[in-house]
Amino acid sequence: MIKLRGCSVARLLRWPAVAFFCLLLSAFSLQAEDRYTPIPTVPLGDALLSLPTSHIPTEGTWEVKFTHRFNQSIDQGSFSDRVHSLWGLDSNADVGIGFSYVISRDLQATFMRSNASDDIESSLKYVVVQQAPAIPFSLALRGGMDWRTERDVVDRTSFFGQAIVSRQIGTRAEIFAIPTYVTNAGRAVSGTKSVALFKHAFNVPVGAALMVRPGLSVVAELIPKNRNLPSKMNGGDFGWALGLKRAIGGHYFEILLTNSNATHADQYVTSTYQGSPLNKSDIHLGFNIERRFGRVRH
Repeated sequence: MIKLRGCSVARLLRWPAVAFFCLLLSAFSLQAEDRYTPIPTVPLGDALLSLPTSHIPTEGTWEVKFTHRFNQSIDQGSFSDRVHSLWGLDSNADVGIGFSYVISRDLQATFMRSNASDDIESSLKYVVVQQAPAIPFSLALRGGMDWRTERDVVDRTSFFGQAIVSRQIGTRAEIFAIPTYVTNAGRAVSGTKSVALFKHAFNVPVGAALMVRPGLSVVAELIPKNRNLPSKMNGGDFGWALGLKRAIGGHYFEILLTNSNATHADQYVTSTYQGSPLNKSDIHLGFNIERRFGRVRH
C-alpha cells in the first residue's frame, strides 16, 4: 500500500479532507527539511592557504597535499641580486607533505609533515553544523598534536585546539574566524637548543574567499600580531597571505604570496616563524597542490 507521510492511498480516496491534510503536512515537512539542508559551498577544500576551513570532503575520501614556501623574500637584496635568484625561486624552501581521510560524514583525520623543525602534525576535524537557510553559519572543531623531531629541539610536543566559524555570503563569498589555542608554540634559540617561545599561545586568525569565476577563487588570510609576544623579539608583525585557488575535479592548485612560511598551528599562532619575528613587508612565493581520491565534494 502506497503511503504519503503516513497516509494510505485508500484513506485518501475515501476521505478528501484527510487527503488535503496529508498533502499540507507533507508540504510543511518538505519545507522544514529544505531549511536545514546545507547550502552548496564555495569550492575551497578543507584548507584556505594554510588555515583550515569548516569544510570536509565526502565520507571515504582520501587526500594528499603538498605545500611549498620559498625562503627568500621577493624584495630581499638589490635588484640584480633578485634577478640572479629569480626573485627567490633559487632559494631553499620549507616544504610539507600531508594525507587525510574522511572517517565519517562529519569527521576527518589529517597527518602532515613539514621540514621546518621536522614538524609532524596529526589532527581530527569534526563538523558540528553546516550553514543552511535556517542556520546562519558553519562550525567545525579541530584538535591535534605537533611533534618536532629535529635534533637539538626542546619542548618537542605541542597540543592545539581550534574552532572554525564561517559564514557564506551568497554563492561566491565566505569569511572565516578561527580561534586557536596551542601549547609550547613558536621557537626561540637558547644556546645550542631550540625551545618553545610560548608555553600557552592564543590567537584568532581570519580568512576570506571570493569566487571570481566557477572553480577560481581569490583567498586571503590574516593572523593578528600575538599581543603576548615577548619584547625581546624586537617587534613582530601580523601574518598575511594572498593567493589564487583553482579547483578542477579532485585537484586544488594554489599559488600565493605571504610574509610567513608557517603551515602548522604551532607555527602560525605566535607572529614568529622559526625564532624570527614576522615582517609584514616580506613577500615569499609559495604554492599548494592537493589531490582527492574518491567521491569529490567541494
